[in-house]
Amino acid sequence: MVASPPTERVVAVVELLAAAPRGLSVSEVAARLDLNRSTATAVLAALEAPGWVLRGPDRLYTLGAGLLAVADAVRARVRLPAAAAEVLAELAARVGCGVALSLVGVDQLVFVAVEPGPGRVPAGIGVGTRLPLRPPAGAAVMPWRPAAERAAWLAHAPESAPVLDTIRAHGVAAWRPRRDSAELLPVLRDVVGLLDEHPGRAELRARVLDQLAAISAHAYTDAELTSDRTLPLSHLAAPVWDSRGRPTHELQIGPLRSAVGPSERHDYITELRAAAQRLSAAGPTPSRPGPASGSD
Repeated sequence: MVASPPTERVVAVVELLAAAPRGLSVSEVAARLDLNRSTATAVLAALEAPGWVLRGPDRLYTLGAGLLAVADAVRARVRLPAAAAEVLAELAARVGCGVALSLVGVDQLVFVAVEPGPGRVPAGIGVGTRLPLRPPAGAAVMPWRPAAERAAWLAHAPESAPVLDTIRAHGVAAWRPRRDSAELLPVLRDVVGLLDEHPGRAELRARVLDQLAAISAHAYTDAELTSDRTLPLSHLAAPVWDSRGRPTHELQIGPLRSAVGPSERHDYITELRAAAQRLSAAGPTPSRPGPASGSD
């Protein structure tokens, strides 16, 4: 009997196959996750038994139909705002950069929809990517979260407190790259992109993302954001509210530009706020279609 592989390896294999729709061989799985062949074979065998993966006649493994029940349960539990894909695509086209929608939990943020547009936001982020809930992640919803959650969030970076006032005043927050590190942004983005191809380097990828966040997420004050100066701009975020009036999601755009004038900055803010309001007004997508779905 094959011994059960560690949970982390099982998760890594599922995530790897999810990003490889054409399928992967045992050797490819082993190479990309830095596993020996026997371990990769054991993991795939464990996943094949319940139908979570399927081995084709070409000996390539893909995700299997056994995951459909899991996917349906997730869709019912994690309900996206209605028309989220449409709103994100329209926003990306209007602002000319990538857009992302994330679900903000108590201790982590999970990206639930991403529209790359002409760029990527943030670099290396895709649907399902998880980030620990510490500044700047989740900033857009924090002014309206319970005091205990807000205090826990600020404990990681007390200097982030002023950004909450900016969000309350404008409905958005904006960040700039650190002045002495702007040239590192494209380098780190390229590194994250390369690490996306090697899921076995998840720990290193997380460390690079932390560094990317550290140098690209210095929040603007209210006075800076409304000034007439031309400013560098990495990304902006706004809260999205559920049907019960709770701030549950964060909508981001990522211009990643070194110089943005006041007029363009105003346009970014206006477009982001309008999209966030559309998502909030739409409410969550019903877990079941048709008039019988009811309400919460």
